[in-house]
Amino acid sequence: MLDILIQYAPNWTEHTTWLVIVAFVFAFFVSYGMGANDSCNDWGPAVGAGTVKLYQAYILSGILNVAGAVLLGYKVVETLRTGIIEFSIFDVYAQYNHTTNHYDTVDFCGNATMVGGWKAPDILPGATPLECAKYTSIDFMLTQTASLAGVACFMILSSCYKIPVSATHAIVGASVATSFYIRGNVGIKWGEIISIVVSWFISPVIAGIIAGSMYYVVKYSVLIRQDTFKWALRLCPIFMCFTLVVNLYACIYDGSKYLGLDKLNAWEALLVSVAIGVAGWALLTFPLKNWLPNRAKRLYDKETIKMQKRLESGKAPKGSKITDMREPEVAENIKELPWYKYLWAYVPEDRLTKKVFNTLQIVSSSMLSFTHGANDTGNTISPLLAIWLCYESGYAFGNAETRDDTQLLLGYGSLAMIVGFVTLGHRTIKLLAHEMTVDMSPISGFCIEVGTAFTVLICVKFGIPISSTHCTVGAVVFVGMAKSTSEGVSFRTFRKICFFWLLCFPMSAIIGIFTTMILQQFI
Repeated sequence: MLDILIQYAPNWTEHTTWLVIVAFVFAFFVSYGMGANDSCNDWGPAVGAGTVKLYQAYILSGILNVAGAVLLGYKVVETLRTGIIEFSIFDVYAQYNHTTNHYDTVDFCGNATMVGGWKAPDILPGATPLECAKYTSIDFMLTQTASLAGVACFMILSSCYKIPVSATHAIVGASVATSFYIRGNVGIKWGEIISIVVSWFISPVIAGIIAGSMYYVVKYSVLIRQDTFKWALRLCPIFMCFTLVVNLYACIYDGSKYLGLDKLNAWEALLVSVAIGVAGWALLTFPLKNWLPNRAKRLYDKETIKMQKRLESGKAPKGSKITDMREPEVAENIKELPWYKYLWAYVPEDRLTKKVFNTLQIVSSSMLSFTHGANDTGNTISPLLAIWLCYESGYAFGNAETRDDTQLLLGYGSLAMIVGFVTLGHRTIKLLAHEMTVDMSPISGFCIEVGTAFTVLICVKFGIPISSTHCTVGAVVFVGMAKSTSEGVSFRTFRKICFFWLLCFPMSAIIGIFTTMILQQFI
């Protein structure tokens, strides 16, 4: 085992500076890959629907991801640091030998007076030597650094191929594999691993059912009406209330300690969320009653002028290049079908009506982006923070929530995500927006984002480990089917995505183990 090569004296981590630098580099590329991949789940539907332009998505994603990471990211970091492996298997005890004046590695000492700490009194001249201390072995630093390498390679590769994948599952696969390589089967929480694997299958289905049901609500309450614009204006405030309540509850309950939200219980958080949701409903119903239709008409006129200029210039409307996906056929007398036939009939979405949902989609995308920053930045920072704590104090599992450097590392990760989103994110956005479903509109995009947010809320609160990426993909497929059965969905693209999902564990694991073998040579 590697730790026999290290004398665990109080200043032992001074010899691992190079490893920390390598970990920071790998962590940057993990966040870069997540920005190029995972951040597209928040803004892909909105960009595809034309609700926001790509540069606007860059700006909003940057602001909201950083805010979510700094305000809430520390909670996810703490969970991921300790959730899948019993890290006590990496504990090592060093006892001072008065005969040799060196520290000897021992199995255990009951009077362990310090948890790590190379800034201990006994490294100062004339200080009394510390009798016994507990540290996290250098093996752990190796496994976490190698895990970051495995995830970085897989995320960037997936982004280049325009495949939305889960950084959470890649981190789990790499961490388990590298720990298994160093310590064997000891300490791995296989029950947690199984629940994560199960979540691969249930989270897309749950998100899809919720998003598809939401689209059916819109289809029956708005799209099959004679005056769809009028009904969209009537129901938009109610949809806004629902969107605000779902997303705000996810952020407020057990929320940021910096805003005092962690002191609210479940009912108090729900009450605050409902109050803000009702305020949003009242705002659109009364003071902004005329603003909403005027804005929709202004956007409609602007789009009409743009389309006319395109036709005058001789440019044909853009069509899909995906061969297994086609524009659904519209039945005659679509407004007079029996109610049950609307379950599979394609109902055209009026262009003016779609502009009403533009406002809803901006709100839902923004809140999903905030939640993404709060949750997924921890995928990068949890291994990096553990390495940093080990380097700083010798022990990786102290309380990270109260440390200022936790916030700095979260900021580092979120900034790297922004760089990845700006430079490579457009590729994954293109797949989600144009290559999975034939018509990504503000209505379908809104339903996809609400379905994703609602699923994340339910599963997180019940302790079910899920991926927002899987939820978004499932929601896109189910909403596409709710719009027009299978005509407007590219199942060939969906199968390609599922294939990469299956590669997530083994690829990140193999790269992680290979990196561990390389790093071992420098210890």
